[in-house]
Amino acid sequence: MRIAHVISGYLPHETSGTQIHVRDLCEGLRDRGHRVEVFTRLAGDEHGEFEISRDEWEGVRVTRITNNFADVDRFELLYTHPAIDARFDEFLAEARPDLVHVHHLSCLSTSMIEVARRRGVAVLMTFHDYWMVCLRGQRIRPEDLGVCETLDRTRCLSCLNRLWPHLLPLGGPRSLLERLLGRPPSLRKLAAWEAHIRRMVASCQALTAPARFHRDRFIDWGVEAERLFHAPNGFACAELGGEPRGRKPVRHIGFIGGVIPSKGVHVLCEAFNRLGRRDLVLHVHGEAPSFHGDTGYLDRLRRLVRPELDVRFHGRYEHRDLPALLAGLDVLVVPSLWWENSPLTPREGALAGLSVVVSQLGGLGEVVQEGLAIGFRPGDPEDLARVLTRVLSDGELRAEMSRKAGLVCDLVRSAARFEEIYDFAVRSARGEAAARPALVMAPLRA
Repeated sequence: MRIAHVISGYLPHETSGTQIHVRDLCEGLRDRGHRVEVFTRLAGDEHGEFEISRDEWEGVRVTRITNNFADVDRFELLYTHPAIDARFDEFLAEARPDLVHVHHLSCLSTSMIEVARRRGVAVLMTFHDYWMVCLRGQRIRPEDLGVCETLDRTRCLSCLNRLWPHLLPLGGPRSLLERLLGRPPSLRKLAAWEAHIRRMVASCQALTAPARFHRDRFIDWGVEAERLFHAPNGFACAELGGEPRGRKPVRHIGFIGGVIPSKGVHVLCEAFNRLGRRDLVLHVHGEAPSFHGDTGYLDRLRRLVRPELDVRFHGRYEHRDLPALLAGLDVLVVPSLWWENSPLTPREGALAGLSVVVSQLGGLGEVVQEGLAIGFRPGDPEDLARVLTRVLSDGELRAEMSRKAGLVCDLVRSAARFEEIYDFAVRSARGEAAARPALVMAPLRA
């Protein structure tokens, strides 16, 4: 089968969890005899706006379209763009895939789904985060880091206005009916955006989510459960595998990932303060990018930690460095405050033989249910300190938690799962009878 993966950015320029998942999935699919390539967005001034460039990354052909949002003078162009659609149509005409697997369409155009369908190409979309229902992607309020458990578009407008005040103004001219109903023009823009997104999602032959929790949230939004399949991320287990730490005393506690408020690094720092242990080292690995305009988070973290404690902020790392970073830790903490779907980090820690501690929230709660990690109350540094104290003092618990690698889904199982969903999607697009894969996969058991 010829498969085209579509993603908002790709290696080596973008290296977050979704990019690593796509890279690994491409490897797993190639091993099963499929032909894969990637269509992605490129930022920067190396090429002209909407210019196509091509290269190869780890044996996979990559087509990149430059988009710096140079012509975005209205809200609609943020999520559907005719120039991007036209370049994608040209790509499809040349690549002639049997299926387009959409991973993320931010910085691209959601109507690329329609472009593929007009050519008769099957489309499968994976919901890696909440961008299709929340243009900030995380369903979290930046001002207080609270989860948006319900989607209130009036509240969304106020939130998004801070990002794009020129595209989604709070004021502006209104008709008499709008004034009577209190419905500003920008709210109509959001209604049109959501209606468009629903059409695009409905155009896909199949949809997947890497976590059951994530799948349920999109069903709550209105996606048909019969088309939304649970498909866990697969891992290159041998690449990340490490010796179980066993009862080895804990010296190094770590965080690995984006150092932004929604990842909860401040919760970990506050918990470390509560431990007050000078014999421990807290390692924070990761870049601290702007969080919706907030560039001061790292400075606040440095001021937060007690000066007599050993806390080290190492900054950006390359994915190839991950095995070495994990080897330097005894305990890995994932203290996220948002409804993560199925982040790679806890499973990478389990593969490396670490004790893993996570906030019991969203898809991270499933990691606890599957036995891969120990949970704590989200956003509660006191409870995190309590759990860490338990891990520090209980050698048997550490030995048990360090032997969880067998619970991690490997590339073979993941690629086989996607292969059966691809077959279902392609046959459905052709109007053929297709065997329906199981909607939800059972978790692995040791």
